Amino acid sequence: MKCVFGLVLAATLASTACHADTEVQFPMRNDPNFSTKVEKPSFETESGPLIVIDEGHNNFFITTGLIQPLLELLKSDGYRIDFSGGQLDPAALDQADIFLVITPMSSAYTDFEENYTEAYSSEELAVLEGWVREGGSLIVFSEHFPFDIAVSGLLETFGISTSIGVTIDHDFSNESAGEIVFEGERLDKRHPIVAGKRSVTKVASYGGSALSGAGYINIMKLSDHSMNISRNWMGVEGGPLGRGNSQGLAGFYGDGRIAAFGDSNGFAAMIFEDDISKDFVGMNDDTYDWRNLVLNTFDWLSGS
Repeated sequence: MKCVFGLVLAATLASTACHADTEVQFPMRNDPNFSTKVEKPSFETESGPLIVIDEGHNNFFITTGLIQPLLELLKSDGYRIDFSGGQLDPAALDQADIFLVITPMSSAYTDFEENYTEAYSSEELAVLEGWVREGGSLIVFSEHFPFDIAVSGLLETFGISTSIGVTIDHDFSNESAGEIVFEGERLDKRHPIVAGKRSVTKVASYGGSALSGAGYINIMKLSDHSMNISRNWMGVEGGPLGRGNSQGLAGFYGDGRIAAFGDSNGFAAMIFEDDISKDFVGMNDDTYDWRNLVLNTFDWLSGS
């Protein structure tokens, strides 16, 4: 039973941080058997667009190392990878072709505080807005509380709103696994992220938040009966505030491109394991086409 509802904290299994010497304890870990090899890469090795990843805002996936399978997959597809520490400024973006924002927080998750806030300053958002408007490509994830609050101002800068709490959708769900399933008309085949060179017929989210944004294509449609409910994070309840109709939006902003997702777990390759069950979540779950959707997403962001 997968009842993941995004990123669940528990002291069970270890996941080693990418850029730290300490270990943090969570119920999820990277799947060591997930193949990151791309048989027909979009670009020759180390010759593709430069993806710069924000690691300057207490980014949970980066701190815990859960982003590593995605990085290895993108490298195999020919992309170059770099990180941006500290505050966003022109120097952090000038060389980037694609900028990736995933699971930021206003403070480190180890520095527990009850009042979670947005992670980015108005000055940082002005820099990012100008960079995208002038031709940069941005991929950003919201997630459940408190990640939704942390990224809400960034999304609003580009005309996208996010719910605060966690999203459920009984109309489209795999109830036993705690997933929201997207297939058929709920995946918009007008957009290359779905209708790209790699087949995408079915994906699922694991909770996260709901998005809405006029002018963007809704590539992952929620039902009219989807709900936003409160989410407990380390003893603090967040939401429910707001509601959306999507868990995947894509479109143009000025001369740039934006892909926004309400759940980040599809871009991971995790194992959730306890004494009762062992579940695969993300690109390593063969039930869904996340691996292909991920590669199609970066194809579109790169303009290839």
